[in-house]
Amino acid sequence: MIKPGKGKFSVLQHGLVGLLIGALLLVGLRGIARDVHFSGALLNQAFVADAGWIHSVPPEVVEARTLLAQHHDRGVPLALGPGLKDDSLLQQRLWEGLYPMRLHEADNGRMLWKTPGPQRPGCTRIAGGERLVLVDCH
Repeated sequence: MIKPGKGKFSVLQHGLVGLLIGALLLVGLRGIARDVHFSGALLNQAFVADAGWIHSVPPEVVEARTLLAQHHDRGVPLALGPGLKDDSLLQQRLWEGLYPMRLHEADNGRMLWKTPGPQRPGCTRIAGGERLVLVDCH
């Protein structure tokens, strides 16, 4: 017959087993980190809000965001020119990438056009980049 209190682990034994498992995990993770060339700086970059965003959207979206950050009043609605709203995928990505900016369907006002921009009278070029031009058309 087993006597009461015998055959059970003590608190000290539980603690020692926990420390041993923890130490083995640390040694194993350290070895894995060394094998995969772990870098803390790269891990920190993974948690930045826009991490990888530039590489996951069309270059027109990145350029539009840059142009509008420098030269656009957020209270003024923005329209997309014919070259941008004809491509439905590009139009969708622009809507997503420029959110919360208001985009509307119009043929005048502040507009984003593909380079070289509109060739009609009444349009003033505000700023331009490699792929896009920000204009004000009346």
